[in-house]
Amino acid sequence: MSFKYKVLSLDGGGIRGIIPAIILQEIERRTKKRIWQLFDLIAGTSTGGFLAMILTMPNPENKNVALYEMEDIINMYREDGKHIFHEPVLERLTEVDDLLRPKYPSEGREKVAKKYFHDAVLEDALTNVFVTSYDIQIRLPVFFINNPKFQRHTGTSFRKLCTDYKMIEAAMATTAAPTYFEPYKLPMRGGFDNDDYALVDGAIFANNPTALAIVEAIIYSQNHGEELHLEDILVTSLGTGALTRRFPYEQAVNWGKLQWLQPLINLFLDGASEVANYQLKQLLPDAQNIDKQYYRFQKELTEANDDLDDTTEKNIELLEKAARSIIQEKDGELDKLCEQLLVNSK
Repeated sequence: MSFKYKVLSLDGGGIRGIIPAIILQEIERRTKKRIWQLFDLIAGTSTGGFLAMILTMPNPENKNVALYEMEDIINMYREDGKHIFHEPVLERLTEVDDLLRPKYPSEGREKVAKKYFHDAVLEDALTNVFVTSYDIQIRLPVFFINNPKFQRHTGTSFRKLCTDYKMIEAAMATTAAPTYFEPYKLPMRGGFDNDDYALVDGAIFANNPTALAIVEAIIYSQNHGEELHLEDILVTSLGTGALTRRFPYEQAVNWGKLQWLQPLINLFLDGASEVANYQLKQLLPDAQNIDKQYYRFQKELTEANDDLDDTTEKNIELLEKAARSIIQEKDGELDKLCEQLLVNSK
């Protein structure tokens, strides 16, 4: 079966984004095509949003080709992760500081984002992108997209931003994880009042943005005057490792607000990803088994640390090991997926 539209969805997960990056490198190796050539839409949250844009970042000297190779992107996690999650020694004096302010300053994250995105604008993305964030002032989801025809400035339940916005701005917004980083302040443009967005990581409502990506695929097609049904969409969803850390009842039974804070974030993000996966499995069953329509590549992190900010060399090695394990265990599925992706690819 030839699918009309192909969607790639990338979960949030901080440094664990190296897992989907390695899987994407394997897809490129098997297809001999770049990721942006294989998918009509790439959606991402947090580190997945960062990936969505860096995968579609055009070369300034030839805007029809991607600037970065997959190895460059994987090395970004290996080498630049420690600069993103960098805690100045002199600034952190007591444990109380962790409760009163973000764990990390945003300067390191911004420096890395500038290094990779320069002044690229969203409209230059090589294929459709959809990146999530949330505004804590106007209390609405804010989506960064690459096609100005589809932005809706007056949405009462969301906003879509494109014109005049840069990839670096979307990257900073989607990775502003609460408790880890401060909200990202971004001026409103395009006819709004002289106000600012206060944006945080879209993981607070869509750590796994696959369902949103499917809706966007249908919207994009309709706006192009094309009829697209659910069964016409091939969906690939990449996780960043399922969390396995347990919180025993004997400990949690007496927790208050402070003790619940960090575990609650971990539980919420992992739970949201797996609920989305469950919904998609029901919505996109194995098509009576003619052609598989929904692929989810995910693995429990039994060895690697599931913290999104563990950038130690040892943990990076274990995350890479987890990615290679997924590739080995899902070898047949990857082959089938690659075969389907090559049909009518760019």
